[in-house]
Amino acid sequence: MSTPTRTTTRTHSQPTAQLVRPVDALERLFYRYAEQNPVHFSLVAEFGVILTEAQVRAALSAVQKRHPLLSVHVEDHPGSRLGFYRADSVAPIGLTAHESDQHWQTFAAAELARPFDRSTAPLMRAVLVNGRAGSTILLTFDHTIADGISSVRLTSDLVNALNGKALAQLEVPPSVEDMIARALPEAPIENGSDARDPRMLQPTSIRPFDGTRPYVHAVTLDVAHTTGLVNRCRAEQTTVHAAILTAASRVHATLHNKDFVRVLSPVDVRPLLDIGGDCAGYFMCTITGMAPNDGTVFWNQARAMTADLSIAKSGLGVAAVSATIQREVTIDADCAVTEQLFTRALPFDLLVTNLGVQELNVDGPIKPTALWGPVVQSQTDDYVIGVTTYDGRLRMFSCGYTSSEQFLEGVRATLAQVTPQDRGSSSDAPR
Repeated sequence: MSTPTRTTTRTHSQPTAQLVRPVDALERLFYRYAEQNPVHFSLVAEFGVILTEAQVRAALSAVQKRHPLLSVHVEDHPGSRLGFYRADSVAPIGLTAHESDQHWQTFAAAELARPFDRSTAPLMRAVLVNGRAGSTILLTFDHTIADGISSVRLTSDLVNALNGKALAQLEVPPSVEDMIARALPEAPIENGSDARDPRMLQPTSIRPFDGTRPYVHAVTLDVAHTTGLVNRCRAEQTTVHAAILTAASRVHATLHNKDFVRVLSPVDVRPLLDIGGDCAGYFMCTITGMAPNDGTVFWNQARAMTADLSIAKSGLGVAAVSATIQREVTIDADCAVTEQLFTRALPFDLLVTNLGVQELNVDGPIKPTALWGPVVQSQTDDYVIGVTTYDGRLRMFSCGYTSSEQFLEGVRATLAQVTPQDRGSSSDAPR
């Protein structure tokens, strides 16, 4: 068992460090929570060509110059409290290179066990793994400066830089609360009808972080199976995400003898706010619940889940969650406040983070053959599922501190059962 690296907060600035902007409530939530419970995450890109360390370092340098939050650290000052600061001299994005034919899951698990020191920039690092048939790049981010969609946008920039394309510098991204205040209605609403269900508020617990590497298991659905699932969801008037949540809830309930399961889903707010390619935290979270094994037909459960999620993704739903976070995670909030939020105010049993369909905007011969992510472990639940659909294939991984293989294989089998025209067409081997 490895010794954990604790994050630290700089309580006074370096003489040359300049304030970039204050840390907002959502960023503060993840910063404070991660002081004891790391929630940094990775995106994994596989390539069918061998990339050199020099190529990747040059591309990372271009990406760092493009995105302002890749050059900041966090400082805590009396009165103003947390802020993003930039020193006159900033280290380049760290890159670790390996020659190995091990699957990416091994390196991702190692990354999750190694937190960031947020008092030193940059709050991102990279791993390059060169095997006999190609290369894999793992990009790891502190959640204070980025979210899952950020990692995809940044990967697109990285690949364009690998192809020799110039990257224009972006402005400092505003906080998500500022964007919401300008673009969305102020009146909050309750986040779904089941928010009043007392089962939604049963407390959960946090597993103390000790540097243990989690288990990471991955599966790929081939093009036929992915297309079949998408078409069945359309016919049933549900989303693919709702179908995955329903399957995951059923499997979790069976494995752990539960009659009610709550799932946290990050919600990308970029479509509502018309945000471009910034690297920042532009998301909210919603928690849905169901009694998976109460005899209700799978697709009826998925349709109910779709309805709840549509409320959460609406302008009023996003504004309501943002208002709650701003109210609960005040400027002086500490780690205990954020732990209370995730274990008692907004408790959940599973986390399913779905990046949706992603096709990188890349111009050049170098392009990933597969994308995986975001690879994350929340410390409050046993399993996390990450989902990305790229190049026509839906890819899922599960992450947990107990073996996650049975859980994810159960989710995949459940999805196959409800799309019988595609049963047996999925592939075990990660691409």
